[in-house]
Amino acid sequence: MEIFRGNIAGRWAVTTWTTLALAVGSTHAGPSTAPNPAVANADAAIVVDEARLFLERGDAAYRADRFDDAAHAYRGAVEALTNASGFESHREAAIERLVQASVQHARKRAQGGDPAAARLALDQAVALAPDHPSIKRMLDDLDDPIRNNPASSADHARDIDEVRRLLYQADGAHQLGDYDKSDAFFEEVLRIDPTNHAARRGMERNAAAKSGHRAAAHDHTRAEMLAQVDAAWESQTPPVGDVAVTGLDDTPATADESVTLAARLDQLVIPRVALDQANLEEAIDYLRAVTRDLTGGEGVNFNINLAAGGEEAARRIRAARFDLQLTNVPLRQVLRIIADMTRTDFRSDGFAVIFTAAGSVSDALVTRTYRVPPDFLTSLGATSEAGSASADPFAESSAQTGLLAKRLTAREVLEAQGVAFPDGAGASYNPSTNTLRITNTEANQEIIAQMIDTVSQTEPVMVAVRVKLIRTEQHNLEELGFDWLVSPFGLSANHLFAAGGTIGNGLARTNADFINPVGSTSIPGIPTDPGQQVSNIVTGGLRSGDGASTGDSIDSLIASQSGRQQSSVAPGVLALTGLFSDGEAQMILRGLDQKKGIDIMAQPSTVTRNGQASTIEIIREFIYPTEYEPPELPNSVGSTSGAFPVTPATPTAFETKNTGITLEVLPVVDSSKRTIDVTINPSFIEFDGFVNYGSPINTTTTDALGRTISVPITENAILMPVFSSRRANTQVTIADGATIAIGGLMTDSIQNTEDKVPVLGDVPLMGRLFRSKAKNPVTSALVFLVQVELLDPTGRPYRDR
Repeated sequence: MEIFRGNIAGRWAVTTWTTLALAVGSTHAGPSTAPNPAVANADAAIVVDEARLFLERGDAAYRADRFDDAAHAYRGAVEALTNASGFESHREAAIERLVQASVQHARKRAQGGDPAAARLALDQAVALAPDHPSIKRMLDDLDDPIRNNPASSADHARDIDEVRRLLYQADGAHQLGDYDKSDAFFEEVLRIDPTNHAARRGMERNAAAKSGHRAAAHDHTRAEMLAQVDAAWESQTPPVGDVAVTGLDDTPATADESVTLAARLDQLVIPRVALDQANLEEAIDYLRAVTRDLTGGEGVNFNINLAAGGEEAARRIRAARFDLQLTNVPLRQVLRIIADMTRTDFRSDGFAVIFTAAGSVSDALVTRTYRVPPDFLTSLGATSEAGSASADPFAESSAQTGLLAKRLTAREVLEAQGVAFPDGAGASYNPSTNTLRITNTEANQEIIAQMIDTVSQTEPVMVAVRVKLIRTEQHNLEELGFDWLVSPFGLSANHLFAAGGTIGNGLARTNADFINPVGSTSIPGIPTDPGQQVSNIVTGGLRSGDGASTGDSIDSLIASQSGRQQSSVAPGVLALTGLFSDGEAQMILRGLDQKKGIDIMAQPSTVTRNGQASTIEIIREFIYPTEYEPPELPNSVGSTSGAFPVTPATPTAFETKNTGITLEVLPVVDSSKRTIDVTINPSFIEFDGFVNYGSPINTTTTDALGRTISVPITENAILMPVFSSRRANTQVTIADGATIAIGGLMTDSIQNTEDKVPVLGDVPLMGRLFRSKAKNPVTSALVFLVQVELLDPTGRPYRDR
């Protein structure tokens, strides 16, 4: 059935109105058959107007998808045309509209999971047109369990609509890249429908998108950190000209809106003071009014307490009159002048300015609680400790290790600042609430209050200390030499033979250093057993390999597998062998050209508060033995094979060594926040290896041929570690953001080796074949760089504010 919407309904309505109007007109024009034609015409007009009004309402509701309201309106049009003669076709048209609106309303109810309401919506249409095809199809659909699930309900339908809306919103948020918001919509869907596949798949898409972003962020962060490592190798360009690090005149002072009383006394400037024969009370009243005008009604509290000075002094002070004319003077200076003229003293207790008789000091103890900054005690403690350094910088250190200062109590810190504590006075600090409770005299309370005001007005800063260790080494090795091996050959009728010599005290050559056999010919002097020394060598006295360029003895000892330094010749590059009827000769060209660079950069850093020590450790605990029990040998054994049980050296005591990086710093920032005094102790400890102080325990036995051989029973290793330490311990003053070198070491060692065979090595041109040359330069540089930077509480550089 076609659903009439928009222009179709409009055209149908126009047609209906036109037909109704013509019908009414024909009633007026036709002959009068009724007893009262005027009344009939009036009734027809009323019917037309009423039907037209109902139809207009129904069409408007139908176009707005308010099918229930449309059905009610069409029902009114049908009822209006029921008893009107001559309008039967129009009534049928209104019934058709009523049927369509009822069917649409019933379909909407059925989709909403309320089949009962759908049937109820069709009741009016069924009563007027029971055989209408649209009504029959709709009733059949309501009875069809496939089209309408019997288990459906109105709540379920509402949930479906809500889930659909949320899924659309979630997909839209995903398209916008707002994955968190999209996940929130999907979670709402799962709260309604816990088994919704679309929501889970959508969350999977969001997770995949986030994973892609995080993978890109991982790559970016890794590349950025590697770039920072490369940038750490960049040497700093020294500044041009002098760097100003002192003075505060160029930094304008700023004041907080809510200032303390002490700060207000200094910041309030009285434009004009005009007192003529005024006493103390009149001057105080005048200042109350002036400060009230300058501060927008807040003013400053003043109080006069002359009882402590006695009645005579109080009477004399009240009777004293003076003249005072001032212009643009701070309030504190005005109070000081008035106190001098009236022979009084003034002080502030944080809430009011109190005038007392001069020289009247009360010994009464009062208790007050102050809220202080978290670093109040450490700031004052650092100031007192900075001035109590040892007079002898080379004196032996105390038993206390590290840079951590002794933790002082609140009373000890205040006493170090010159605050007296008479009998009964005391001070306690509560770090959880940052409150300082003081019991002391009024005068000392005033001093403590001024200290707190000074520290509270100081903006807190943090100190970032970065220590950079850069170590660079360059090892080069260039070597070129020759080895000659000549077997005996006859010079004259087998009576005179010539051949190479022996090794002597030179570097031993074994059969592995030469080539044998050559083809099918064995060369005399080169043994076939592995590890045996050769003979008939001409160049046995030429040093080569490790013998020509000896490294550091400790490094060589550590690198040795057996714990003893071993040497070997340079590798052979080229071999030349001559096979003659009377003998053989072999030449080996040995050469090396090696370059080795070692670049190490480590930069530990730490952030701490002013005056507070900080330690950062990036270490590994290395536990090693320090004491060994000697090996135990049996007094007698019954074995004839030469083997017997032996207990090797056994470790009995151990120590722990921290290897890695340790940084201890103690920064103290000056009042101008331009320079920082830093006590710094960086330490870089590396484990190089073990040195074996033991020796193998051997026994003798016979082999299969009956020869006596030495057989090791146990290695009996006694291992002791070797560590490399690079430390610096110094105190420096560094400008904010500057980088300076606090220590370093540069070494350069060159080993030159030139050996030759006597006589043969001096032969022009050919003599080079009997020489060996080696050059081994080793250059190293070590430098400690320190950068100190002040940070505000947000982590940004303080100097960039």
